[in-house]
Amino acid sequence: MASVEQLAAPAAPALSMARSPSLAEQAADAIVTGVSAGALKPGQRLVETELAGLLQMSRVPLREALKILETQGIVESIPHRGTRVATFDETRITQICEARVALERLALRDAAIVYPRNPGLLERLDQIIAVMERAADRLEWIDVSKADLSFHREICRASGNTIVQTLWETLARHVFIIFGHEIRDERDAEAMGPQHRRLRSYLAAGESEKLHAEIEHHIMRLRTRK
Repeated sequence: MASVEQLAAPAAPALSMARSPSLAEQAADAIVTGVSAGALKPGQRLVETELAGLLQMSRVPLREALKILETQGIVESIPHRGTRVATFDETRITQICEARVALERLALRDAAIVYPRNPGLLERLDQIIAVMERAADRLEWIDVSKADLSFHREICRASGNTIVQTLWETLARHVFIIFGHEIRDERDAEAMGPQHRRLRSYLAAGESEKLHAEIEHHIMRLRTRK
């Protein structure tokens, strides 16, 4: 279990704040980043006073953040035992990935109509891929994961399907944690750019059938790799 000193160490800024609409959302993002980076372990008790000190905020927004994460199933509040990080076992990870495939197929179906007509949206995907590739070159997996999520978030937004967007955002923090649990190496770093550029090229051409087939392999690739 990581100590407060380990979480706060400059060499592992796993609880650094991210830009979010509110302090509570910032704290929730920071905690999720800590879980993804391994600074916060499954089953670890989350002590409000310690987290508030690390994140340099009062306990009021932090308590709200923990409630948000509890609703999303990322932390668990157990009577007389406090709040702890939830366990992401193989069954749960597979279920999250399968739900993500279903949602992104819907998003890609609609986005395949939008992207051929909007070069500016494609440029945004290109910018995200460039960020992803630079982070992959440095094997900075947290930054790779953030760029990966940004890429897929952009597609969901472009689809115009607000229900898919809402449901996808509900899964996004789970997906970010799963990214942190995946074992990645130089092979994966080299593949990040080409994998996402392939999706981008299918979107530019409006090839919805290829996108439908590709997205399952794209999302499940590390779970099926031997």
